[in-house]
Amino acid sequence: MTSVRVALVWSMAERYASLAITLASTMVIARLLTPTEVGVFSLCAAAVAIATMVREFGVNEYIIQEKQLDQAKLRSAFAVAFTTAWVIGGLLFLARDVLAAFYDEPRVAQLLGILCLNFLLLPFSSPAYALLNRAVAVRQIFIIQFSSTVAQSGMGVLLAWQGHGAASLAWAALAGVATQTVVIGLLRPAGSLVWPSFVGAARVFRYGAYQMTARVMDTLGGNAHEFIIARQFDFAAVGLFSRAKGLVDMFQTNVTTAITRVATPTLARAHRENSSLVDSFSRATVLFSGIAWPFFGFLALTAPEIIRIMLGTQWGAAAPLVTVLAIGMLPSAFFALSGSVMAAMGQVERRLKVAMVYNPVHVATLLVTAQFGLLAMAAAWLLTTLTTWAAYSWHLCRLLQVGPGALYGASLASVPVALASLAAQVAALQGARHWQVGALLTLLFTALAGLMAWGAAVKWLAHPAAGEVQRLLERLRPRRTQAP
Repeated sequence: MTSVRVALVWSMAERYASLAITLASTMVIARLLTPTEVGVFSLCAAAVAIATMVREFGVNEYIIQEKQLDQAKLRSAFAVAFTTAWVIGGLLFLARDVLAAFYDEPRVAQLLGILCLNFLLLPFSSPAYALLNRAVAVRQIFIIQFSSTVAQSGMGVLLAWQGHGAASLAWAALAGVATQTVVIGLLRPAGSLVWPSFVGAARVFRYGAYQMTARVMDTLGGNAHEFIIARQFDFAAVGLFSRAKGLVDMFQTNVTTAITRVATPTLARAHRENSSLVDSFSRATVLFSGIAWPFFGFLALTAPEIIRIMLGTQWGAAAPLVTVLAIGMLPSAFFALSGSVMAAMGQVERRLKVAMVYNPVHVATLLVTAQFGLLAMAAAWLLTTLTTWAAYSWHLCRLLQVGPGALYGASLASVPVALASLAAQVAALQGARHWQVGALLTLLFTALAGLMAWGAAVKWLAHPAAGEVQRLLERLRPRRTQAP
């Protein structure tokens, strides 16, 4: 358990260090690019994200969960990685003009042409990166991800400052992938540089077919709004919605990813050792919900101030979208680690069945709500997250042979903690707005009040997070006493 906590500290440190760099670059770029330019890139990024899920073909997850990984299986994984990446990248490159004509926007072809170069580089590094994740090599992962973030953010700011418009973001993404490839090459684990071979590749393809299909459906559903908004409204609307969704996704990217990066290989190791996953899932979910709910509440309450500080006045229309999206994401705390459990147990077919339930619901809801405006589309996320939770619960209960109470009962302890934090946030926010102290001070006062109330609540109510905070303080205390 101690090694898991240390891994989480490193993983969280990487995500927050990267977040600081990303936020700084976002604040600059938002003032250099228009919503329309951001919208054009967002559409292209959504298309590339879907293609990337096909490109990965579940190879990384296969390497992480494989119980007896040897050189032969690693070579077949490399072969699948190279084949899928170059084929999918080539097809997307050929389709770029068709997409540009469909949306009547020539810049779509230009940006896709740049982004397709990523597919040439990624297979050189992704299997080695999966091996680092399998070994929970958090220090090396910290260096890789932080270096990539710095390169991408720096390139984006530089090119946007020089007036390259939407292409700035495409070249920045390529710079991030190129840097990641180089650094992984320097830090790759021993024995990870092997010659690809298709001998035994059928095993990888079988595993990857389920995983890839599920992730493609997830990515398609998660990015469907980009394509729908671009046709129903315009690229400025795509930019506004994309920025709003991006702010809400900060938690998914910088907290959930940090946890699942450690949780997936840790749960896979527990499964390989025939340990029960029920207690681990339940404890992780109560800790996660205790953090997620106050955070999403903070986003919903302070959206106008966050938008004003981060993006500037030209993005003010995105604030109501942030509020509605943040509320819609509240149920996601219950199933954030469900995919990790299924991947750890090799139950990728169940993961696919879950995706086949909630993704059609999500896309259908978006198509209907698009007739009523962007706010209605944002509200669709609440129905999606509730549907996703129900689907995951049904499969997890049967997979782990327990009832819903064993999985989620402990998470009820997070409800009063979240309410206490939100009550303090509301009081501080109303006071700050009444006295007109400015957007930055309003955010600071609200965040501080919520954090203090959260700390008091977890201690008074004996929430499991209190123990984790106490352990962290105990780890830091000897360092302070030994300092000269």
